[in-house]
Amino acid sequence: MIVRKIRPEELKRTKELFAAAFDVSYDNDKTPEEVYEAACRSPRGREDARPLEKYAAFEDDDRTMTSCISVLHYPVQFDGSHVEMAGVGEVSSLPQYRRKGGVRACFEALLPDLYHEGVVFSCLYPFSTSYYRKFGYEMNAQSCIYEWKLAHIPQWNTKGHCMLVDSENALRLLPDVQRIYGVWQERYNFMVCNEEWEYCFVTEANPYKTLEYTYVYYGNDGIPAGFVTFHKEIADGERILAATKLVFADPMGFQGLFSLIKGFASDYSAVRFSLPEELEIEPFLGELSFDACRRSRRNIGMVRIVNVERALMLARYKGSGELCIDVRDGQIEENDGMFHITFENGRATRVKKLRENSGEQPDLTLPVSEFSRLLAGAYKTETLPFCNVSLRDGAGWDEETLASIGQIFYKKPCWLMEGF
Repeated sequence: MIVRKIRPEELKRTKELFAAAFDVSYDNDKTPEEVYEAACRSPRGREDARPLEKYAAFEDDDRTMTSCISVLHYPVQFDGSHVEMAGVGEVSSLPQYRRKGGVRACFEALLPDLYHEGVVFSCLYPFSTSYYRKFGYEMNAQSCIYEWKLAHIPQWNTKGHCMLVDSENALRLLPDVQRIYGVWQERYNFMVCNEEWEYCFVTEANPYKTLEYTYVYYGNDGIPAGFVTFHKEIADGERILAATKLVFADPMGFQGLFSLIKGFASDYSAVRFSLPEELEIEPFLGELSFDACRRSRRNIGMVRIVNVERALMLARYKGSGELCIDVRDGQIEENDGMFHITFENGRATRVKKLRENSGEQPDLTLPVSEFSRLLAGAYKTETLPFCNVSLRDGAGWDEETLASIGQIFYKKPCWLMEGF
């Protein structure tokens, strides 16, 4: 087996492989040269911007592609800093080559490369959580999915107004959408620092053709306070509004957007939308009986720390202190070992990787998968005793230990809106 990044003439084959693996349609009438040139000439997204960021496994002839994964580079927000995140997607193998190690080999080549490229985190949406744990990924924070009956949305006395985005006003409204998005970008870990292609739902808006509608809400002071994008779906025989994007800067923005949505009550029965779990909107719900609003939870993908030392330097801590952590990473050797962290007033002042014969005993030992979700902020400190964490010999989960380790591992606001 040979594993490497693809060449320009192989880009088309990766798309055909994905189509065959997942039984989706791909119009492959262009030549390999045309496919690559089209991506470079008119990039439609981050994948086209770096079209050769794909790792593929080949038979020994170095021509027969058997498996492939795509890497999309996103700058994201983490604890107040913008860092490089690699989104992994299109993980696929041709049916006749499945369970032969092709995808595993791709990850084994990919992860060390990401480290040396300066990537700090990697995220993906799993088809199997247990499978990706083999490569150091672990479940990230959760989102809340709501289905709210339009008839039960309160009648708020909002003073602002909404504008539908279309080709006539898209460029004028784009800065307002960016301003609203920026509030969440700085608030939540893993929010993507958007570039032009992430805003195509604004710049290319054509609701009259696509039937996808984006509205921007302005408060009575004229300041943009929220935006929502939705389309119609049929669920259990009922017409609902499915919101694919929903961002608001403050409670006024929330009320303004849902006052708009309530206006569709004569044609639609409910609205479905997702929010970060940290946003407690129950005070706004009003009626809670009669199945007025249903809520469920789901994980926002899996996360992996690619550079342990860099992530520890960037992380926010509680107060001041020091701790020694032994991280076990079987894919990236630079991450494997003990790290001594010193921090003051919420920020690291020093992170040092210790030599194997340093003689220092770690305060806790954990695999890089567990370390990743804990430092990302997926769990409350009180959850630590139930995690895959080993304390130093003789230590127990008393209040002092929880308080000490909880200065590093604690619940943080997380939200990831982009797919890859």
